[in-house]
Amino acid sequence: MNARDLQRGSGDATPPDGWVPPRNLLGLRVRVDPYPDLGHQLSTWIAGYLWSADLGVPYLGGDVTKDTKGLFDLARSTAGAPSETVVERRIAATGFEYEDWALPALQRATSRVASRSSRPWVGRLAVDQRRWDQTPAAEPLRRALLGGYLGEQFRQIEANADYIAVHARRGDIGPESHPDRWIGLAYYQRLIAEIRTVPALAHMPVRLFTSGDAADLRDLNAIGVTISNGGERDQDFIEIAAARVVVAAPSSFGFLAALVSRAPVIARVPWWHHIPDTGRWMAYQAGQELDAARLDGLISGAAS
Repeated sequence: MNARDLQRGSGDATPPDGWVPPRNLLGLRVRVDPYPDLGHQLSTWIAGYLWSADLGVPYLGGDVTKDTKGLFDLARSTAGAPSETVVERRIAATGFEYEDWALPALQRATSRVASRSSRPWVGRLAVDQRRWDQTPAAEPLRRALLGGYLGEQFRQIEANADYIAVHARRGDIGPESHPDRWIGLAYYQRLIAEIRTVPALAHMPVRLFTSGDAADLRDLNAIGVTISNGGERDQDFIEIAAARVVVAAPSSFGFLAALVSRAPVIARVPWWHHIPDTGRWMAYQAGQELDAARLDGLISGAAS
């Protein structure tokens, strides 16, 4: 049953606001697809974390297999596993959290599964369960990063950062195959020029990070951008997240580095997750001017 099936089947009375999780439900897990990269896997993990909070049940996490070295200590934000083996039951997919029907439908689906037996059980969300706004998970994910094997190094770099980090997605995407995710040279040239109109950032080093061939971006060297396209993934992640300003690409990797950061974030919109345009987040649209005055205020506030 997919999300739309669940919506069509949700015509019965909406559960009251006082919905109570089934007593025999010990917690919620997610099945993380083992094939996508780390960013995609973490997005799935975050979706489970937030839906568990919405349901008011313990979150038991999921296996983020691409985090082979322990960049994140996700156990800090999950409940302990049941002490004995219990059955795991799939809960039907629901919609995005902003859709009025989505949470009530998920509550009903959970109650239906619980009614099959009085025995204790663990719920499992559907693969790639939707979650539009992942920013509420910023603090738990930051704690997990600080608890990981590069946590102390991240803390030290962040405390002394004097550079702007730009993430560019390359490698497995191209302008023809992924036009919605590919950002070309002109975009970066213009955005960097706009950022440098902020007095505090005018002479700050700019470092561009990418895991693929960045030959098409080499002209950025002429405006003082240092390109790193052969770095180690985990090290790149903490260096992006620790920067004074983060420019995020349409990429789960760059978005999550921005999420755990404390710095102002400039992120291109639209994307398939919510990009706020409030607080430290600046939603940037190609062809429109950067709000340099607002960025100046964010930098000034961070320095005070």
